[in-house]
Amino acid sequence: MNLYDLLQHVLYATVDSSHTVNAHAITSLVYDSRHVERGSMFIAIKGYHSDGHEYIVQAVQQGAVAIVVDGRYWDRQAMLDALATQQLPIPHIVVVPDSRTVLPDLAAAFYHYPAQRLGTVGITGTKGKTTTAALIARTLDGGGYSTGLINSVDFKIGAREWPNTTRQSTPEAPQVQALLYEMVAANCDYAVIEATSHALSPLWRRVDQCAFDVAVFTNLGHEHLDYHGSFEQYQRDKQRLFALLDEELPTSTTPHPTKARKWAIANAEDRHHAAFLAAAPHHAERLTYGIQAPAHIRAYDIVSSAAGSRMRVATPWGDAELVLQLPGTFNIQNALAALSVALSQGVTLDQACAALGAVRGVRGRMQPVNAGQPFSVIVDYAHNPESFAQVFTMLRPLTRGKLIAVFGSAGERDREKRPMQGAIAAEHCDLLIVTDEDPRREDPQQILAEIAAGAVQRGKRIGRDCLLIADRPTAIRTALAYAHPEDVVLLLGKGHETSIEYADGKHAWDEVAEARAGLAELGYTEG
Repeated sequence: MNLYDLLQHVLYATVDSSHTVNAHAITSLVYDSRHVERGSMFIAIKGYHSDGHEYIVQAVQQGAVAIVVDGRYWDRQAMLDALATQQLPIPHIVVVPDSRTVLPDLAAAFYHYPAQRLGTVGITGTKGKTTTAALIARTLDGGGYSTGLINSVDFKIGAREWPNTTRQSTPEAPQVQALLYEMVAANCDYAVIEATSHALSPLWRRVDQCAFDVAVFTNLGHEHLDYHGSFEQYQRDKQRLFALLDEELPTSTTPHPTKARKWAIANAEDRHHAAFLAAAPHHAERLTYGIQAPAHIRAYDIVSSAAGSRMRVATPWGDAELVLQLPGTFNIQNALAALSVALSQGVTLDQACAALGAVRGVRGRMQPVNAGQPFSVIVDYAHNPESFAQVFTMLRPLTRGKLIAVFGSAGERDREKRPMQGAIAAEHCDLLIVTDEDPRREDPQQILAEIAAGAVQRGKRIGRDCLLIADRPTAIRTALAYAHPEDVVLLLGKGHETSIEYADGKHAWDEVAEARAGLAELGYTEG
């Protein structure tokens, strides 16, 4: 796409350049100067720790032909002087009021509005987004559709699937739009997108221009208040997903058939669900799901075990038996959300139940690690008070021995939740081992102390049944060494993630591999 055509879709941009605007084809959109190549448009963004405007010269050196600058932070003369010093050409300079929020507009235009040619499903909530997104994709696949998936754990385009190593549950808008474009090229019918509160925030807008056809709300709890500032703002940002059901894309492309019908789907068990449904446009159809609460789609006659659950489901499309290989009440709710989406999109009840029954789990979500040991080891991503309560409440009745938990709390994030995590773990677990999660540039020992304060309030004793071991490999090995037959060792907070962030950057990490290594040192090597 040439620059002129691209800027047609960004009406609030001005061009500070004497060049003819359509002189250059734009070959890529880049906001990280390290990824600039010849023909790129570089979008300079002022972030928390760095300012992209300081890398404009580097971007031009690497071949950028157009630069998008933020009018609040751009120093025109300083940039021109720096280019002249390096004897570099002056690129097209596009000035916008806010370079971060222009990203989705530029990206969607650059990739020719791919969401218009897909059925798009968005999932938001505090817990369950990742698993629910994966279940929705599998259930739509089971109905004969081809799906793409963007979630915390994996990316998927049709039959091709690979790990999401970005450390972002929802990538930045250019990556989202590029993935949607690839889904269209691969003849996918649906895109299933995990939509985090950050991604939905008006300050980031990572999933704007996705023209959602289905919005799903799982639940709302205490998370990311360091960013949103208040619980009320956190809720408002998440509710934007339902408001985006009314979004129309500026394109003449024939829309996907799903665009004619919008669906707002919410967990009736959560007390905030009515507010989310109210945020949807009036023409959207509403569906609720639940277990105890009155709902359109409901599970009953539930029989649960550590291996999963068997139940009956009542729906407007009929009743059926559903057997899940996923343990826990929260996974029943996740499955009901996926069932709701599938049925709304024309998948038959039998097809949807069969597809859900075939799912064995999601990587890093209640994932067992078996090496022949006489105790259980489970890796899970739980990292906030609500998810802690869910996991511990489910496992405590099923644990015949001790329940041992290894966990931490992220640095440079919500500090209020740290003592909450310690207190909840102390109420349910026999032994806590508090360790590093992602300290970033905070003092790791201070983070551990803040978590331990909550555990002490619930009766745990530091050095006895609450150990503070910052080094995560050592913490895991300590937990495994303490375990006896019929105990359960829970490794929480990292799940599928492939790194731990310290002050000096990211260190490679694999929680499951580390658990296996620790078990091997104890002599357990099966599987």
